[in-house]
Amino acid sequence: MSIAEEYYKAGQIASDVRRRICQAARPGMKVLDLCNTVEDEIRSRGAEPAFPCNVSIDEVAAHYTAEIDDSLTIKNGNVVKIDLGAHISGYLVDTAATVTFNPDYDGLVRATEEALNEAIKLARVDVRTGNLGEVISNTAARYGYRPITNLSGHSIESYRVHAGISIPNTWMGGTPSLKAGGVYAIEPFLTTEHGAGQVIDGPTREIYSLVGRKKTRDKSLDELLEHIWSSYRTLPFATRYLEGKMEKTELKQALTKLVTLKALRSYPSLIEANGRIVAQFEHTITLEEERTTVLTV
Repeated sequence: MSIAEEYYKAGQIASDVRRRICQAARPGMKVLDLCNTVEDEIRSRGAEPAFPCNVSIDEVAAHYTAEIDDSLTIKNGNVVKIDLGAHISGYLVDTAATVTFNPDYDGLVRATEEALNEAIKLARVDVRTGNLGEVISNTAARYGYRPITNLSGHSIESYRVHAGISIPNTWMGGTPSLKAGGVYAIEPFLTTEHGAGQVIDGPTREIYSLVGRKKTRDKSLDELLEHIWSSYRTLPFATRYLEGKMEKTELKQALTKLVTLKALRSYPSLIEANGRIVAQFEHTITLEEERTTVLTV
């Protein structure tokens, strides 16, 4: 069973942009500039961002994207996770890598990438997702690290980044099997031996996605919802994508109200529960009966 050609095109674009930005990232660079560069590069190659570029530093594991006028910069000693996605007509891929500016965590970064590669080697039709998690966890343990057990990889469908099937980062029983024609993102997150191995919600919420288009009886909110639908459908977007639609404070209030009304979902930053460093690597794969293809290699 083959998949849409757009997946392959989006995968090549995401891979090219990931490699370029990992080479370009450096201490002193603003996170806002990095996010904008990633998203602009994806668009310039004929795709659209599948979600806002995540730049999560040190103990922040995921879901940090730059806010409007964000002044946060990468510093010497940081471990920086860059997570990006590209889509063409809703056919999307998801990929990530970690860049470290602290040699103390070189081993953590290498082990995380190896965990991803080992899981990909095992990924075949009818293999259970829990078995991939077991490989990830065993690789982490072999090097003295811990997986983040409440983060996971995921199946992908058109206009759906997380399409319902999880690929855990540790062994779990009773999990579903990988299917021919399926598209899956495998993404190990590892932390140090002193980490909790879990993440908790952080204070930052800059990523949202549309839940429903039901009228709110507030003209400005309804117009904002319609703009979100026409621009992003159900894919995640960042507050900064809406800059200029409203004044910054008014915009944040509008988004918060739409979350309260359950028209939008918000995604908090995710922080290692013991405040320990986290590394991440990710590829999107697709399966045929006799072959596994890495779309974002």
